[in-house]
Amino acid sequence: MVSLADFALFALLGLGAGTLAGMLGIGGGMVIVPGLFYLFSLMDLPSYSLMHLAAGSAMCIMIFTSAASTFSHHMRGDVHWDIFGRIIAAIGVGVLIGNLLSNHLDTHWLEIIFGSFLLLVSVKILLNWKPAFEETSSPPLVLIATVGTLIGFKSGILGIGGGAISVPFLLYCGLPMSKASGTSASFTLPIAIVGTLSFLLFSQGYTDISWATGYIYWPAVALVAPFTMLGAPIGTQLSHIISPQQLRRIFGWLLVVIGLRMFGGGIQFLA
Repeated sequence: MVSLADFALFALLGLGAGTLAGMLGIGGGMVIVPGLFYLFSLMDLPSYSLMHLAAGSAMCIMIFTSAASTFSHHMRGDVHWDIFGRIIAAIGVGVLIGNLLSNHLDTHWLEIIFGSFLLLVSVKILLNWKPAFEETSSPPLVLIATVGTLIGFKSGILGIGGGAISVPFLLYCGLPMSKASGTSASFTLPIAIVGTLSFLLFSQGYTDISWATGYIYWPAVALVAPFTMLGAPIGTQLSHIISPQQLRRIFGWLLVVIGLRMFGGGIQFLA
């Protein structure tokens, strides 16, 4: 099971991920997945399924993280529920497709994909890249469906929220950063619910690990989730205090470090 030292590490991971989720409108998966992967590697768990377990458990944890973050943003009036209603169906379809594909990929390929994704996101954040088109409050339905499917697919295959795509898209729709973060957080809750059900129902035959159902490792969920819920409202308050430029730089360099670590692990396997 879990030692006292492991408990402390799980708690710190949850608190940090929840705070980032509240600040940035993400589900916390970009921190939780590599964090769980590292902690699982220290435990007596089979190496061939570490990345799958990290993604599945992170998806389940995000239910609690995103619920707390969404509620906190909603109370501040930062969630555009009209946009949520128009995009949510496409997100759900994308999550299912991504999850089904992830079940057939080796854990080291998932490391490479995840690490590459984090490095791309970090470059975009550090360079402050923005879409090269005019802002609009009424994007066409085709664009909404395409973006929603991409958000869901990325989330389903990697076990993370959709903030890396949804926040820039919502900025393009004309929302200020605080409302883009809040609305993005609302996307993550259905992503997490659909993704968790997918990991439970479609991966039952892939693992027989104790204390796990499919790719959901319940001790990690029980230890990390409560602390993400504590961190989310803290992050929401900080998002109205900390300079966006400072926040961008800190988060960008954090993703560089995590991405290089994950990407390097997968490459070593292939070498």
